[in-house]
Amino acid sequence: MSTVRDLGSEAVARELCPTVFASLRRSDQRRKAEQYVLGLLTVPGRKSIRKIAARTRGDADDHPSTAAVEQSLQHFVSCSTWPWSDVRAALARHMESALRPTAWVVRPLVIPKAGSHSVGVARRALPGLGSPVNCQEAHGLWLANEVASTPVNWRLRIPVEWLDSPTRRREGGIPDDEPRLTPDGAAANTALEVAAGWGLTRRPIVLDLSPDGAAGAAPEGASTAAVTVLSAAGLPFVVRIGADTDVGTPADIALSGYRRRTVAAHHVMSAVHRLRRAVEWTDPASGLVRTSLVAKVPVNLTGGAVRRTGVGERPLVLVGEWDKAGGRPSRFWLTDLVDAPSGVLLRLTKLTRRVDRDLVDITDEVGVRDFEGRTYPGWHRHTTLTSVAHAVRLLATAHALHPAAAARVPLRLPATAALRTG
Repeated sequence: MSTVRDLGSEAVARELCPTVFASLRRSDQRRKAEQYVLGLLTVPGRKSIRKIAARTRGDADDHPSTAAVEQSLQHFVSCSTWPWSDVRAALARHMESALRPTAWVVRPLVIPKAGSHSVGVARRALPGLGSPVNCQEAHGLWLANEVASTPVNWRLRIPVEWLDSPTRRREGGIPDDEPRLTPDGAAANTALEVAAGWGLTRRPIVLDLSPDGAAGAAPEGASTAAVTVLSAAGLPFVVRIGADTDVGTPADIALSGYRRRTVAAHHVMSAVHRLRRAVEWTDPASGLVRTSLVAKVPVNLTGGAVRRTGVGERPLVLVGEWDKAGGRPSRFWLTDLVDAPSGVLLRLTKLTRRVDRDLVDITDEVGVRDFEGRTYPGWHRHTTLTSVAHAVRLLATAHALHPAAAARVPLRLPATAALRTG
């Protein structure tokens, strides 16, 4: 390793890997896991197994061939039997202590592909991306606060054409019990897995299925289905919804010009725009202080599926945010945190910007989209190892900025800290 940054990452990796890989029963598996993580952190450009193998071969005392190391790592990632969920849970527990997150943020991840053989690949028409894209579609859950975030769980959404093909299921190593999930179902289940038995303190789940987390349109209807799933599980949430999503308004909320009790979200916000308040917030992506206009109003959900689950009876709050004083709100959110002040709710929603920045600056740089294999287990093990590499880079950056407080928790990074790995 030739740079101070790499030396710092190597030192943190040597410290972290024994903890997160303790569930791997064999010492050779633990050694290969650490080698793979160090490769993700140090090889330039695309993180192919061949490049990682060449880097690993250079560190070996017995000078094996690159081909032999490549074959060994390929087997470790794609064909071995180690359970990635145990590693993810151990990583999450460690990073919860380091970050003390204020929320769990769920965001979509699109992985473009040139061919048709990678597991789960399909041509998809995704919101905000224009024409259909040949890609894999995944969702990640991030532990996040205003200054740092780290991914700890991933779910790859397998399309129906793969699930209905015995040949594709067999060749892709897709489990027999893999469910048919819509995008909102996949996003919600990414959070349910973490909440089920990982031993973390439950935090509000901030879920945004829009492609960029900005003022672009959120998928209509999809996120309300996620609300139903999260509500049924008893998990607190702040979920972005579309402007035309119907919500029910209580009888004591007078909506001038509307006779119906069920009204589109943007109509509700238009009717209560005089309730808007200016809220200052620090942009997690830039560190700049910004101001938005925010209003919130009590609502409930409507529709047959909602009534069947009983979610429609739960008190909810609709939050609208205006970037400018005129027009309709730029973003709409639905939450069950009915007693939280508007400022608290707005700042929770802005954690998506923290995650989107860290995805570009760290997770992409350590190769989360670079897996070249074709199997479901291989994809999950690769993304697990990239999550560990992300955590290493994050911790190494914090230690470099504050060497005297390297062991202190929670992790402290200035909001404007340069976390880019290039």
